[in-house]
Amino acid sequence: MAGPGRIRQRLALAIVLTALIPVIVAISLAQTAVQHAGARFYLPEIGAHLDRSRGVYLDLARSVKALMGQEAAAIAERHSLRLAVQSRDHAAVQRELQRAFSEHGSLVTLSARDAEGRELGRVERERPLDSATENRWEVVRALSDTGAPATDEDPDGPTLLAVFGTSRARFDELTEMDQFVGTYRQIEQRRGVDEKSYVFAFALLLGITIVAAIGVGTLLARSVSRRISALANATQLVAAGNLSIRVPEHGGDEITNLARAFNHMLSEVAESRARIEYLQRIGAWQEMARRLAHEIKNPLTPILLAVQEVHRRYEGSDPQYRRLIETTREIVEDEVGTLRRLVTEFSDFARLPEARLEPEDLVAFLRELSEQLALLADETHAKELPEDLHRAFAFSKATLEFELPASTAELAMDRQMLRRVLLNLLQNAAQAASAEGTRPARVRVRLRREGEYLVLDVEDSGAGIPSAMRERVFEPYVTTKPDGTGLGLAIVKKIVVEHHGMIGVLESPLGGALVRVRFPRLESRAAPKLETNVATETAGSS
Repeated sequence: MAGPGRIRQRLALAIVLTALIPVIVAISLAQTAVQHAGARFYLPEIGAHLDRSRGVYLDLARSVKALMGQEAAAIAERHSLRLAVQSRDHAAVQRELQRAFSEHGSLVTLSARDAEGRELGRVERERPLDSATENRWEVVRALSDTGAPATDEDPDGPTLLAVFGTSRARFDELTEMDQFVGTYRQIEQRRGVDEKSYVFAFALLLGITIVAAIGVGTLLARSVSRRISALANATQLVAAGNLSIRVPEHGGDEITNLARAFNHMLSEVAESRARIEYLQRIGAWQEMARRLAHEIKNPLTPILLAVQEVHRRYEGSDPQYRRLIETTREIVEDEVGTLRRLVTEFSDFARLPEARLEPEDLVAFLRELSEQLALLADETHAKELPEDLHRAFAFSKATLEFELPASTAELAMDRQMLRRVLLNLLQNAAQAASAEGTRPARVRVRLRREGEYLVLDVEDSGAGIPSAMRERVFEPYVTTKPDGTGLGLAIVKKIVVEHHGMIGVLESPLGGALVRVRFPRLESRAAPKLETNVATETAGSS
């Protein structure tokens, strides 16, 4: 048989394999999915279109700049403006600048300077440049008439400064396009690295998950293997003969159900073995009682007849000797009567039949018995009652109370033998309650359901039974009465055992003893099979 360590290893390995196979498949699928996604979003056509779009924006920007340069060059080529600048005629320069400014709507500022850098004229737009919506663009052109091209700048000669205002949105879009294309190209270059990073991160997450699953699985495997090991060890102890072992019943899984069934089976086996041992022990006591009754009964009659014959034949006149013979005869007759009663009890105990169980209503049985006991006080009907009732309660002064449920209580029982049990317990309780003397004599009989059992309590207000004797009071020849034989409660327990019940002694709330009898209900699992007349289970103290 595999040990708990091997079971734990196998369970852990099964959990690892169960988690590892889908993890490998998931990583492979994730890698394929990432590659397909990357290939879908990073197509060469997209990059080419983005480059062309960026080129269109660049061409547009160049065109705008070229147009502003051409406008500035056209203004600088005006002959009248150049003559006015050369002659340093401020009024003429201002007129020419004003005329040129009105012809070009994109101008913001237009000014002319001489060779020394002194401003000769300046024209500005009424509305200042809005930096939030417009870009500033300056163009400088030479105004000297030296035959140089109009587009060449001559920092040593007179110059024309033209400040243009262009829409900022177009150039912002160009900047954004440049940034977007640059970012796209960087991401495209890093695509392979990113794909590996994503797959690695996914694999790492799954790896952490599988490690956690292995940890949890190991703990679960350890819990399962520990409980299986406890069951295995308990089985070995049971095989060695120890029926007192029990396994924990924690949890609500199948192993817990198995442990609960195992403990229940052990309880039933222990009860069965104890019941069988008790019945065997009682059988030995019965055999001994039969022999004692036989051995005691035979010499009693000759002894009694011999003493009576001596008393009858003595005809002497000695009064002291006659008194001695009279006393001897009385003593022998009393003791022979006691021995005969003892022999009768021995014989009854030895001849105690086995219980023959039939389905009956215990509530109806107890109610019938209570009604018969209530008629003892009625002289008219008392004579009609069975002799065992008169014998049991002839001298009782106790008040008898019955507390019975309203519904039925099915029980497999032998009516005659169970009647003997009840009368014996009630007689003992009534005698104990009547002898106590310090409080009212009460005897109470209560029946209730408790799970799979019917619990019958017979309690009294007497002096009770010492706790040291409660375990032994049902053994043969153990008694608390000065004149008792110790066979009554032994007979009671034997009958209870044959009814598959349990009996024990507790302390009663009334102050005396409480004898508790537990019978398995007919519909319960613990109930005996009716086709079996010999009890095979045990009774124990409550």
